[in-house]
Amino acid sequence: MKTLGSLAVLIGVLAFLAIVCLINFGIGALLWPYSINSWLVYSGREPALEWWMGGLMGFVPGTGQSCIPIAFITFILMLFIG
Repeated sequence: MKTLGSLAVLIGVLAFLAIVCLINFGIGALLWPYSINSWLVYSGREPALEWWMGGLMGFVPGTGQSCIPIAFITFILMLFIG
């Protein structure tokens, strides 16, 4: 019974980590390419960032969470200067 409880806890922890990783990847895949490519287009360059590159950036501690306000600021600024 002790082994079964330990296995259940391990499965729960791994499921939680998988969900957190998927959320970080998804947010990064959507928002980082939008933010960076918007500024590249504004400066006259071609968009260079793909969705999977943004997803990988979402895994870096701190950048996954910071892409949300950066995308919001980019959206607001592009309304005024774009």
